[in-house]
Formats: sequence, structure tokens, C-alpha cells
Amino acid sequence: MVAAVINFNGWTVLHSCLESIFLQSYPLQEVLVVDNNSTDGSLERLRRYPHPLRLLWNEKNLGFAGGANRAIRETESDYLLLMNPDVILSPTFLERLVSFAEAHPEGGSFGGKLLRFAADKGSEIIDSTGHILYRSRWVVNRGEGEKDEGQFEEAGEVFGVCAAAALYRRVMLEDVRQDEEYLDEDFFLYLEDVDLDWRARLRGWKAYYVPSATARHQRGYGKLWESRNHQVLRHCLRNRYLLLLKNDTVRDLLRDAWAVIPFELLRFFKYLLFSPSSLRGYWDWLPWTGRLLRKRRHIQKGIRITPRERRRWFARSGIGKSMRQRLGAVRFF
Repeated sequence: MVAAVINFNGWTVLHSCLESIFLQSYPLQEVLVVDNNSTDGSLERLRRYPHPLRLLWNEKNLGFAGGANRAIRETESDYLLLMNPDVILSPTFLERLVSFAEAHPEGGSFGGKLLRFAADKGSEIIDSTGHILYRSRWVVNRGEGEKDEGQFEEAGEVFGVCAAAALYRRVMLEDVRQDEEYLDEDFFLYLEDVDLDWRARLRGWKAYYVPSATARHQRGYGKLWESRNHQVLRHCLRNRYLLLLKNDTVRDLLRDAWAVIPFELLRFFKYLLFSPSSLRGYWDWLPWTGRLLRKRRHIQKGIRITPRERRRWFARSGIGKSMRQRLGAVRFF
């Protein structure tokens, strides 16, 4: 078992993250940190870190996807825990996930209950209990922002898991690999974990949520996330279309047009009113067209499930919920 943290200017939270990894009840072969050319002193501090860890340094910021790919290529364990530095694991997090994974060999990815650091008057706030993919093609972290009142205490299948703290089976990662990429580096960051979810599901792998494995996620330790600036929204928009153009089908999109079109209109007018420069994301994916089509052909050729099975992934449209949340918030993919 190897735990790998992908870091970029995250020292303010990375120390606590690493301490929680070294306190795990499950034995680890190695703790790995991939640093994406941080400028906050992370590298110097990691070199003096009191616990044994392996440090891999990239000469430039490769994003979460590029850093994760290097971690996967440089390790050989049956399971790999990928993490953001703004996560603190409970001591039994890995033990619970590995135990569940061993009992479910059809599973390729496993996630626990991620909670926010801040609590509202003693109530725990959920960060993620897995991914949901709606028929509108809106992708969300299930339960995000809700009070944890026991509504997600049953382990079970989800569309995918949040890569802020996700356990991946090595065999699955090798099965979805294209050339030297496991996570698609064209995404850089944002939705690269959903893309991995989708590709793994098309190959017949399942994803599971295990509520007894708990962790806390700060969700966005850097200024980029805090500002939610136009560039971030533009990048998220671009990645949404990379995701759909690679993995979806025309037939499924047409069948769900009643859900997709209202959602697209809602988002377009929201961006137009509050972040018009981010609308460039609608055509930012065009330079990737050739590479995108090659990847799509590779993915579609390797599908192992039936169209009926694929249709079962999609939850109800989510249009009503998206309208309530999107009209009052700036964060959406």
C-alpha cells in the first residue's frame, strides 16, 4: 500500500495531512509526495521532514493529473491512495477502505465520507460521499454542503469517488491507462477524477462509498480556489466539454436533451451575467480536437458494458436542484 499526496504550494495544510497518514492503523509500504514546483518552501521543509517519505519534484506544475500520473508510474503496490494536501484522515481510514476493497474485487475505486473542517453549531457538514452524474451531465459531490444526519451511512455503489482522498486498485488503473496517462493530463485539474470515474465504469469497474472511512477536507487551500476567478470558471467549463466529448454518446445525449439543454442554458446565462470572460471555455477545447478524438476512439473501442447498463448510471436530471443552487452560488462545473 502506497499513499501519495500531490502538492502545489500546500505546506500550510500538508504537514497535518502527512501526520494523519503516518498515524494510519493500516501498514504502509511507502508515503510519497509529488511536488509540482511549489514556491512556498514546501520542498525545503519536506526534505527535512522527520518521518520517512519519498519526494518527487516536478520542474513545472503538472496539475493534479500530471502529479498523480507520476505517482502511479513510480509505484507498484496493489492499491494506491491519492490525496490532496488539504485532507486529514481518521486513523482507520485506509484500514476500512482496504478491507472493503478486498471483499469487492469488482471495485476499482473506493472513497470514504469526507467532512468539512468547519462545523455549524456542532453539526458536521458533508464535503463528499461520492460522485453523482445527473442526466443533465451535471456532476456533483453527493451530499456536499448538507448536515451529516446519518443520511449516508450505508456503504454502496456510487458513480465515482472524489480524488481528494481516493483508494484506487492498481489493476483498474492499468486497465484504463492510455499511453503513459492514467488521469488525463489535458484536464490539468478539475473533473480529471470524474473522467477517470467514467472511463473505469465503461470498462466494467465499479466505484464504492464506505462511510466508516472518514476524513476532513478543507476543499481549496489556495488563493485560486478562494477567488473563484473567471479563469477557474473558464477552465471548468472547458473541462466539462472534454469530459463529455471523450466519454458520452450522441444517442445518450439526445435521449437526455430535455435535461441537458435547460442546464446548459442556465449556466450560459449565469456566466454571461456574472463572468462573461469565462464563456471562452466553450471553445477552449478546440486545440485539443485531434488528441481528443484519438482518446475517444480508444475509450469507445474498449467498452465492456451494455447501453442499458450505462443508462443506469445517470440520476434524475437535477435541474430543480441546480437552479436553486446555481442562481445563488458561483461554483459549478
